[in-house]
Amino acid sequence: MSLKEQIIDSLPGLKGFASQVPTTVAWASDGATVEVDFTAVETLGCAFRELRVVAAELREKSFESLNALAGQICRKVNYLLEPIGPLELDSDSQQILVRSSPPAKTGKQTAYYEMRIAAPGSLCLRRYTRDERNAEAQLCDIAVTQEVLLRLVDDMLAAIPAPVAE
Repeated sequence: MSLKEQIIDSLPGLKGFASQVPTTVAWASDGATVEVDFTAVETLGCAFRELRVVAAELREKSFESLNALAGQICRKVNYLLEPIGPLELDSDSQQILVRSSPPAKTGKQTAYYEMRIAAPGSLCLRRYTRDERNAEAQLCDIAVTQEVLLRLVDDMLAAIPAPVAE
């Protein structure tokens, strides 16, 4: 069963879940694992603190390949509240930081998405808010429809190169 099918099958069983403390739900298939830290699940929508994708196929990829992956994800994931783009590239630690560009500003508050793409093959999506009175950003929930969650997972997985047949 594909990851998308697993997620579709499990979401109805989570309906009605709501908690300030996230619950992690994980699905695995074909060398990839998707984990979502849900804070709420309803009939049409859900909220989560973090979405993680780990793919075995990315374990041996070069930093340039991870950078290309980041670019592909930024082009494909164009339906969030703000567009995302690469912000920092650190070849020493093999990490790429992608953020909202520009972040959303409402009054005295700034909000932005942050995705870390790191060797050995992990992608982590979060959302933060920062009030101008407080320099430290606060992790907050990402609220989306279930359809957007599925699309987001699909787009992240689609950016991962297919395994090379030997």
